[in-house]
Amino acid sequence: MTAILLTAAACGSDGDAGYGGYDGADKDSATSEEGQDQQGGADTTLQVAKGTSAGDVVADSDGYTLYMFTQDSTEPPTSTCAADCAQQWPPALAEGDPTAEGVESALVGTMEREDGETQVTIAGWPLYRYAGDVSPGDVNGQAMGGSWYAVAPDGRQVEGDGTGGAEDGDGTHDMDMDMDGGSGGY
Repeated sequence: MTAILLTAAACGSDGDAGYGGYDGADKDSATSEEGQDQQGGADTTLQVAKGTSAGDVVADSDGYTLYMFTQDSTEPPTSTCAADCAQQWPPALAEGDPTAEGVESALVGTMEREDGETQVTIAGWPLYRYAGDVSPGDVNGQAMGGSWYAVAPDGRQVEGDGTGGAEDGDGTHDMDMDMDGGSGGY
């Protein structure tokens, strides 16, 4: 079994620095012993969180939603979220090859971040948690800044604002459509 280490540090933000600002209202939960356990550091696999307000989404083994960032790229997989951004959107880190339950294994991979850490990818997109998700199944980061989206089990981004509304009828669309040079809200 492969370990995926999810690191998170929920911290306040004075504003939206392009990656969506978390107001820090629940930041104490990330520094408590219980919050640290929930935020990661345990051996884990990807899974599908069913029935969230955004539909079925890829999650870590604790049930926390994982997101993709439209400013990242897939060929090769590259993360553009570091420093302050990574405080709000901690990367899903891996040791070894990640495994997944309910997600096609061919879609799951890893990439090396600039800091040397190994980040989990799905369909080439680096994955992140959102510091504002305080409970398993939360999708508080959905559509944040027009750039952050939960990922469906088929590797496509989940559309809508997380309240159940879908833009294309099935709640997803091909993430490559977002990488056509648009600003993505960044």
